[in-house]
Amino acid sequence: MKEKILQFFFIVLILFMGITNVHADTLDDISSKNIILINLNDNKVIYEKNSEQVVNIASLTKIMTTIVAIENIDDLNKEVIISKDVINNLEYDLSVVGFEIGEVVTYNDLLYGTILKSGADATNTLAVNISGSIDNFVKLMNDKAKEIGMKNTSFSNTIGIEAENHHSTAKDISILLKYALTNETFKEVFTSESYISTNKNYEMEGPLKRFKDLGVNYVLGAKTGYTEAAGLCLASVATYDGVDYMLVTIGADYQNRRQNFIDQKQIYEYFFSNYEYKIVLSKEEEIITLKTIYDDEYIINSLEEVNLYLNNSITRDDLTYEYDGISLLDNKIEKGDFLGTYYIKYNGDVLYSVDILSPVAVNMTLQYFIKNNIVYIVSFILIVILLIILFVNKKRNNYK
Repeated sequence: MKEKILQFFFIVLILFMGITNVHADTLDDISSKNIILINLNDNKVIYEKNSEQVVNIASLTKIMTTIVAIENIDDLNKEVIISKDVINNLEYDLSVVGFEIGEVVTYNDLLYGTILKSGADATNTLAVNISGSIDNFVKLMNDKAKEIGMKNTSFSNTIGIEAENHHSTAKDISILLKYALTNETFKEVFTSESYISTNKNYEMEGPLKRFKDLGVNYVLGAKTGYTEAAGLCLASVATYDGVDYMLVTIGADYQNRRQNFIDQKQIYEYFFSNYEYKIVLSKEEEIITLKTIYDDEYIINSLEEVNLYLNNSITRDDLTYEYDGISLLDNKIEKGDFLGTYYIKYNGDVLYSVDILSPVAVNMTLQYFIKNNIVYIVSFILIVILLIILFVNKKRNNYK
């Protein structure tokens, strides 16, 4: 009996560890179908999978709902009455804060309810009170998407429910979140772990709590989403060892309701463990030497120290340093003229590039002139000497 009990607890422990422990040595078993990870320090995509595939995005929609609302609210503390029409029109299985018909809340309550609780009651109340109708508000959302460069996005509702012409991509959501985080109000809401409504009736906990349940403390803010078509979705920002990241994942399997969080933990920690900044070019380091048609040489030095975010296994010897441009400068070159581009590559991929400009105006030097006209110069000198001798001799003969 004791052995069976011990076996039972052992199996439970193994299952628990399988859920909570994430190994950061591979990305092969990530469940999410659409991914984009951005190093915000460099504003570069460092990992992506199907990031431009058009898909359902569920409640990631509410990132747009929130930023559009914020940009159209004059007073965040203004009170709003929860409308019967808004509440009664919600589908029964949608996430809600739980606001009651006739209840008085503030715009701030609605914003936090939208991000932290993913509340459809908060979302649609924002839309109706700001624009008069949900349709009018959706138009603002689509206008904003075009304005900020979301090329493969269309909204037909404020919530994220599956509908015709309601879709986006992981890449577009990263564009949206990056834009939204430039707004301090949005940033404050998005990075909050919890919030208590103004009337003290609602205590809201957001996705950060679920990250912390997995032992994750480096994520600063997040927004979740789920529908059957979209799968588990998650957009987050994080910071670790001086590097800021943004990660969007869509389409994780719903069999484990925390799979989107587990996926993101694994992706983040893989890069934390396997990547770092490396100096690949020092400031003032010589990068190329250019010659002129006049036999001069000009050494071009790097104007900056170049640090690249690379896999730990990559050394400087693995990188290719290439110059593509004019190598012999003629007398048409002026100071500051574009000569070419200097590249640092890895496996053919460009990691860094910089334009090379002429450090001088190219002119013929006296040394070059003499060297290339020595015969004529010597001949001229001999002729001059001969003429002088002839002149002197003629003068002497005339004197005699």
